[in-house]
Amino acid sequence: MSQKVPTSFLNWLDSLKKITLPDWQDFPELDLYMDQSVKLVNQYLEPLHLMSVTPTMVNNYVKKEVMFKPIKKRYRKEHLAAIIVITVLKSAFPLDVIKNGIDQILVDNSPEDAYMNFALIFNEQLKSLTFDTNLKPVTTETTIIELEQRTAASAVINHIISEKLVILMKEAN
Repeated sequence: MSQKVPTSFLNWLDSLKKITLPDWQDFPELDLYMDQSVKLVNQYLEPLHLMSVTPTMVNNYVKKEVMFKPIKKRYRKEHLAAIIVITVLKSAFPLDVIKNGIDQILVDNSPEDAYMNFALIFNEQLKSLTFDTNLKPVTTETTIIELEQRTAASAVINHIISEKLVILMKEAN
C-alpha cells in the first residue's frame, strides 16, 4: 500500500512557496568581511535548508574563479550575489557547470542584472511550485539563457523537495 502525502508535507510545501531570494537592493551598501558575508548569505538561504556556506567554500569559489576576488578582503554586493547563486545551484550542479553558466551570463549582463534575473526566475519557480514538471511554454521569444535559468531553478527546487520526501519516508518507517 502506498503512503499518502501527509498534511505536514503540504504545509511545508506551502511555506516553501513563500520563500524568496533577496533583491539586489537588500544587500548592504557597505563592503563586508568574509565572516560577515558568510553569515549574511547563510541567513538569506537558511529557509531553503541548503548546506551552509563556509569561508573555505568561498575561498574555493575564488580560487577556482567561479567568482572574482574580494577587494582588499572585502566583499561587495556582486560577491554576495555570486555566493548565493553558487550555493543555490551547487545543490544540483557541479562547480564547473556553474562557472560556465555564470561566465556566459556575465558576457552580456551586469552582475546586478544577472543576479536579479536569476532571483526573479527562482522566486517565480518557487511561487508556482507544483508537481507538474512542465515549464512555461517555450516560444521563439524565450532566450536560451532564460530557459537554462528556469530549468536550473527547477532542478534545485525539485532536489530540495526530494530531500524532504526522503526524510518523511524515513520518519514513517
